[in-house]
Formats: sequence, structure tokens, C-alpha cells
Amino acid sequence: MKHSNKTKATRRTTAMAVVVLAALTVLIVLTFSRLLVVRSVIVVGNRNLSREEIITQSGVKPGDHLFGPEVSGLKKALEANRYIEYLGYEFDYKGTLTIRISERLGMATVYVLGIYYVTDENGVVLECAGSQYPTGVAGPKVTGIGLDDNSWITVGEKLPVRDETRLEKMCVVLRALEETNMLAMTSQLDVEQDDNLYVMTSEGTKIELGDVTRLETKLLIAREVLSVREADKEMRGAKIDVSNGRNAHFIPASLPTPTPVPTATPIMTPSATPS
Repeated sequence: MKHSNKTKATRRTTAMAVVVLAALTVLIVLTFSRLLVVRSVIVVGNRNLSREEIITQSGVKPGDHLFGPEVSGLKKALEANRYIEYLGYEFDYKGTLTIRISERLGMATVYVLGIYYVTDENGVVLECAGSQYPTGVAGPKVTGIGLDDNSWITVGEKLPVRDETRLEKMCVVLRALEETNMLAMTSQLDVEQDDNLYVMTSEGTKIELGDVTRLETKLLIAREVLSVREADKEMRGAKIDVSNGRNAHFIPASLPTPTPVPTATPIMTPSATPS
């Protein structure tokens, strides 16, 4: 009898412990779940697109759960806009969801069979602009890149090229132009020859870069030359050779014609008259 009572007491104690544990588990889950609710959304990394545009594109709104489909599907939702590169998110104890992105900017154009294509700094095609030169592109028209004749140019994918080295060099030069604030000054970038890269300014000056070594230094030297000579009217057709990476060799569009030095006209003396 005593053994039976003891067994019943043990069962009651165990059952009560299970109930208490279950209640605590539910309470913890509910509390934790409330802590993981999005209360506000901020965006980091946008430049041209507004915060509201990006949040709308993301599909996330206050009240969504951190482990819900909206947050877990952020990358797919945001990168449906090809100008957005999703980098990740952060979430703090206040319920603030920070979405980190990078905007793909139109930094160059490629002209193929009468059509202009806009690319970012990585050679990803952002749009097909048609036969009219696109507005809003920050950088140059790229020549000499060597597109693959048997491939289609597809928006959202990298340019199909025969030689990846040329594409890489294009990307390196574009980044260097942006870093030195010269991207908007350039109208053409030629990458056909590995050791004879050059850019043309919008004023028609050719900047000879040589290879990709010390690119930022070369461009800063060239920018200084342009600044010093900005008052010159005849910069179209001029050349700035910075290929050695140490100094610049400026070659004007036309060399001045030397003015001949006048020579004295000899004075003729009358010949003696014979007597």
C-alpha cells in the first residue's frame, strides 16, 4: 500500500514537472517570438534608389517575423531589380532590420550592331538601351573588348567575350576611373591591347595608360595635367602619356610653327664709275 502511494506521488510530481516545463517552454517561445518581430526597416548602401523603393522591393514590413518568408526571401526579391546587389541583413534587440545592399551603377556602354548596352563595373549588362546613346551612364563607351560572335548579349548576365582578360582590364580601369573621380570625364575606353590601354576625355584628349599597373597614380597624374591646362582651347587631339606611372608627357594637338627669323637685306653699294 505504501509502495502504491509512493508511486502515485511520484507520477503526480512528474506530471506537474512536465506541465510546468511545457508552460515555461511556451512562455519562452512566445517571448522569443515577440523579440524576433520586425518593428522597423532601414537600408544601407543605396545611392540612387530611395529607401522606400528598396523596402517596397524587399516585401518586408513591420510585423513580419525574422524567420518568415519575407526575410528569408530577401535576396531573391531585391535582386529581381538588376540594379540591386543584396549583401545581407542585420537584426537588433529593438526589432530593427537593417538591409545591406550595393547598387549596380551604369558605368559604361558597349555598342554592338547598332544597339547600346549599359554595363556595371563588373561587366554585367544592366539594360539594352536601343539605338540612342543612353543618358544617365556615368562612364565611357568601351571599344576593343572583343565580343563573342556566337553568343547573345543577355540583360542580367556578364558580357560574352572571347578573351576574359580584356573584360577584367575593362573592370579594373572603370574602378580606377571612379576612384580618381574621372569616370564622368571620359568618353571612350579602349582595351584592345593589353599594354596600350587608353581613355579619351569628353574634351577629346587621349590619355595613354599603358598596362594596368599603378592605374590610380597614372590617372591622378593625368588629371593634374588636365587641371593645369584646362584654360587651353586646343585640347582636342592632344595626348597625355602617363604609361610609365611616374610622370606625364604632354603632346599638343599641333606643334607651333616656328617663325622664321628675318635676315637683313644686304645694301648694295654703287660700283665705282671709271673716269
